Amino acid sequence: MFKSFNSKSAYEKNAWMLVVYCWLAYATVYIGRKNLSVCLADMIAEGVTDKVSGGTIGTCFMLCYAIGQFANGWLGDRFHPRHMVCTGLMCAGLMNIFMGINSNNFLFMVIWAVCGISCSMLWSPIIRAVSTWTTDDISHAAAASLSATIPIGTILCYLICAAGLKFFNWRVSFMMCGGILCVMSVVLFFCFASLKDHMAEKKEKKEKAPAAASSSASASSQTTIKVFCAGLVFAAIGILFNGMLKDGLDLWIPTVLGDKFIPSSSVVSLICTILPILNIFGAYAARDVFHRFKIDELTTCAVMFAVSTVSLAIVTVFIRIIPAKTAETVIGFGDVALALFVTLLLALSSASMLGANTMLLTFIPLHFGKVGRASTVTGMLNCFSYAAAAVSSIAVGSISDNFGWEAVFIVFIGAAAAGAAICFAGHKKLRRKTDELDAYVVEDNQ
Repeated sequence: MFKSFNSKSAYEKNAWMLVVYCWLAYATVYIGRKNLSVCLADMIAEGVTDKVSGGTIGTCFMLCYAIGQFANGWLGDRFHPRHMVCTGLMCAGLMNIFMGINSNNFLFMVIWAVCGISCSMLWSPIIRAVSTWTTDDISHAAAASLSATIPIGTILCYLICAAGLKFFNWRVSFMMCGGILCVMSVVLFFCFASLKDHMAEKKEKKEKAPAAASSSASASSQTTIKVFCAGLVFAAIGILFNGMLKDGLDLWIPTVLGDKFIPSSSVVSLICTILPILNIFGAYAARDVFHRFKIDELTTCAVMFAVSTVSLAIVTVFIRIIPAKTAETVIGFGDVALALFVTLLLALSSASMLGANTMLLTFIPLHFGKVGRASTVTGMLNCFSYAAAAVSSIAVGSISDNFGWEAVFIVFIGAAAAGAAICFAGHKKLRRKTDELDAYVVEDNQ
């Protein structure tokens, strides 16, 4: 591997280092945004908050994160990614530290809302950086790895918080996570600064032909509008279904397993540790399908949605035919095996949704980097994704209370099938326009 790296040009080496720094930044931010779910039980037990307020704290984060994605996506094309990424990490780290020293319920909501805005400052500028200061081959090779930061960062968060809760308390867990984010913010600022010449080199190449650049700017604005009208609408609708499923499954899988299959929180927790690990493979599976079969991004999404539809349908059958377990039920090996099998099916659905997410939030926006709109498009799509996730978390809870888990999974199946249909319906239009976009920029650069 080192021999291969040493054989690359200086530009390629710097481009890969940029990808590594972006990877570290986004994996790190997940340490400071997933810890509320781990610490919330202890916060409630200590009496500093309750279930209703705890849920509201999480909702504040989600809503502000969605709004922040839209705003920071637009800003990400206008400010240097280094400044936005490092500022976001530092602010999120400070908010985590404030969570650890606070005891007021209202302030918990305010602090975690600010943390949501801070965390939203990373992804869109990262996509802009990768699309602008790397090659097409490097950006596509790195895309799946960047999406893998989500499950990897989640695992790291769980491990750090587990250690903090075991040896100290929830306050120390928040402060440990916050400290890591603050330190990484400073470290990555200097790491990105070391690539200043690399980034300037790319910019200078564009400035050598001002007339062409002016023409490109005008055409890129028109092209962006044409692409949005022609195909990006389908991606925007697809990301709504994707956000509903990806985050809905992530939130409710442990509850489903506990309510229907195995009423033991310790066993459920153990079984659920496989979920983020298997999710890592979803991003790479989508990338492999995309490259091996030489299909476009939305067609790949349709395949991922179809896989999710089938796996969710099988789970729904089990939910219907297997009687719910209670605390008095004697749990045998067969029950654990069934719960594990159902978890694998749910993991397959969850992983396929991360794969679709990789196409929608990484591969598609890369086309727009060539006309200076990668961050804007990423932020817009990410905003839709998390808005859908916020609505989904509330809706699923209501449906399960009133109609049961079977009804919830029927809704999930419908969402997955609709996502597949929408993505397949729009794939030709989006591919035609992104091909035009790519061809225009390549022609301009010659």
